[in-house]
Amino acid sequence: MRGTPSTRILGPYQARDKWRLVIIDGPSRKSMIFGSVEQAEAARASIGEHLQQHVILIGEALTQFADDKRRSGCKPLSVQAVFDRLSSFLPTDRPMASISEEEAKQIYESLGERFATATHHAALKRAKELYRWAMERKLVSVNPFAQIKPVGKPRRGKLQLSLDEARKLSRDLLTDARQGDELSLALLLQVLLGLRTSEVLLRKVRDVDDGGRMLIIPSGKTENARRRLEVPDVLAELLRGQSLHKAPDAFLFGGTSGHRQAWMWKGLRRYCEKLALPTVCPHSLRGLHSSLAVEAGRTSQEVAAQLGHGSFGVTALHYVRPGAIENTRIRKVSGLLATDPDSSHSPNASPPSDSPSPTKSALLSQLATLSEADLAKLLAVLPTISDK
Repeated sequence: MRGTPSTRILGPYQARDKWRLVIIDGPSRKSMIFGSVEQAEAARASIGEHLQQHVILIGEALTQFADDKRRSGCKPLSVQAVFDRLSSFLPTDRPMASISEEEAKQIYESLGERFATATHHAALKRAKELYRWAMERKLVSVNPFAQIKPVGKPRRGKLQLSLDEARKLSRDLLTDARQGDELSLALLLQVLLGLRTSEVLLRKVRDVDDGGRMLIIPSGKTENARRRLEVPDVLAELLRGQSLHKAPDAFLFGGTSGHRQAWMWKGLRRYCEKLALPTVCPHSLRGLHSSLAVEAGRTSQEVAAQLGHGSFGVTALHYVRPGAIENTRIRKVSGLLATDPDSSHSPNASPPSDSPSPTKSALLSQLATLSEADLAKLLAVLPTISDK
């Protein structure tokens, strides 16, 4: 039985020694007879649940789902991102219960044809979560996405610009930011400070501290997201100008209502097209920051702390581009172990203070066999050794 939003169930009414329910759906009217009031009440509950499953639209369920997430403590931008993602591929004008397992599979396959692996994996995960939530609230009886397996292996890390490309982008962003363009300043914060997109968009005027020389991140995606970041001189003046004549609780970007993440995505895409650069996403600029920091010799703990990570493991796996850790290790080890072969064989030469020990060949062999995690730990202590 399929109902509409106007479907009503009346009764039970006593009809001599029987009990009657009346189901009204628009102009149609149907009576159902039961032997006892208990049977009629049970049927009313069952029919009502069945009708509700067919009546509630996906769009209505999405709104309730988002409201529940908001009440449970999810941040507004995160809730909006979930709502936008689900409403972009689910038919919001259809009843939730009308999506069959076969149709759910077709929906997921169409996502695989249009989006990267990580994107359609995330979409499938959210769809399963939505229907699990709906089942708990008796809005549907089955989850059509439950048995669908994610297809493909997501690529670790995102495409990053090269150093020359990053310089080209940064110069253009800086030129526009100095002319008062807030989008270019927002993107510069990701390049130079390594901020998450949400961390840029959620910044309030009061988060700009010490005359623009410090930026406060009071909370974020994880507990480690809370931090105070030193702002480069090139940005400090721009942040002061962006904060001028605004209320302390106003958004730094976007006035009273702020911006959605699409604002930065679309804006960066325009810059990439304008400068003939590979098309990258805003989050890639955060990864670019970490890669350049590692290559410049920053310790793993420093880079992880800058990004708001609890450990360098996440940073190395998802943010630092391939080769960055290895290149830094090579430079550090070379600085520690490399010597001038001519001076070492000169009979009058005095042995250098850091002359190689007999075990260095063995050490180099061991370095070549270390895992990424062990190399990251080694990288963390090498700067301390090299400074002595």
